[in-house]
Formats: sequence, structure tokens, C-alpha cells
Amino acid sequence: MDKIKIIDKIQKCLRLAQSGNAHEAASALRQAQGMMRKYGIAEAEVRVEQVTEACASSAGYFNPPYWAVALSELVASAFDCRAYLGSKQGGPEFRFIGVGASSEVSAYTFTVLFRQLRQARRHYMNQLEVSERQERTRRGHVFAQAWLFHIAKTVADFANDRSAQAAIDAYVKEHYGETDQWQRPAARLDNQDYDVIVLGLKAAQQVQLVRPVENAADCGSLDEQVQWA
Repeated sequence: MDKIKIIDKIQKCLRLAQSGNAHEAASALRQAQGMMRKYGIAEAEVRVEQVTEACASSAGYFNPPYWAVALSELVASAFDCRAYLGSKQGGPEFRFIGVGASSEVSAYTFTVLFRQLRQARRHYMNQLEVSERQERTRRGHVFAQAWLFHIAKTVADFANDRSAQAAIDAYVKEHYGETDQWQRPAARLDNQDYDVIVLGLKAAQQVQLVRPVENAADCGSLDEQVQWA
């Protein structure tokens, strides 16, 4: 029997093993374990086949600021996924790699929060009475960082249970080889930034997350031509 088909059968048994019916769950688990022993398939191989990818647009920006990268990492960590910044023919994108539906949920959550954060940041910057572009941008970054700090618990509370890092490690190594750690420095804070931080925290207080009924991640859903300040 083809190995992929065998792993598919094992996965189906493992899903049945989550049944609320104790007898059915135990029977399905025994079948899964029996097939794994018979065909010499390790649990790690089964888990790797469950790894999926989903993407979210970066709005066409090729060098995302710290707060955008931090948001992707925050969401990915909450759902036990990995976040990577990649590029396809349509432009740059954030890729989320996880087990089962976690990658889709991560991409969806990132897309929702990314839109809200950009909107809040723009609204704040429009109120600034500062003409110097670099200083306006810096304060916008500080505002966004404060927003992220406040939203971290909301994302954590929204996240599902997770235990998938080993499978993701194997998947990433197989499909991408060695990957680099990519970091951006946070915005420099000045003494007068207290009010900016407070406004960023307040803007994040109204954020809510609602689970999608079906796949809502859309790689092209954001305005790809918009450039961040």
C-alpha cells in the first residue's frame, strides 16, 4: 500500500480517537498504533503530514516595520505556528506554518489584527501636529508597539491548545532547509512618548476577535499597493 495512503488512514484513526465515545476512541487509537507498527511509520511522520501553510498579505511592503513583524510572531506563537516573511509572484506575504487548521486561523487572525492596527495607527498619526516626517513615523511606530503590548493577552486567550513544534520543525527543514532569524529593531522611545504609549494602549482596548465560520484567510484581501509610512 502507498505510504501516503497509509498515513492518511492513520490520521483518520487518530481523529476518531478524539471521539467522545470512549469505546470508539480506544478502538481507533489501537488501529492507528497497529498500522504504525505494521508499516514502520513513526508518529513524527504522521504529524509532518498534518502540517499546513496559509498566507496573509503584507500590503505590498517589502521591508515591514518592527510592529508588523512582531504582530505576525505574536499570532504565530499563540497558535503554535511559525511565521515567515516570503515572496511570491504577487509580492511579499506573511506565511504561517502549523498543524491542521492552526495555520489558517493564524493567517485569519493576523489579517484581522493587521487591518485594525494599521487603521488605529493612521488615525493617531492624522491627529499629530508634527510636520517632520521622520518624527511622525517614529511616533506612529511607538503607538503601534503599545497597541501590540495591550493586544497580546487578547490573542493568547483566543488561541487554541497547541503542541506542534516538532512537526513544524520537520516540515520547515524539508521544504525550506535552513532559515534565518530576521528581526527589526523597535522604535526608539523618548521621554515625551508617554502620551503616545497611553493612546496606543487605549486604541487596542476595543479590539475583539471572532472565530471564522469557514476559511477566511485571503492572501490578496489587503490593499497591496498601500505603502506604510
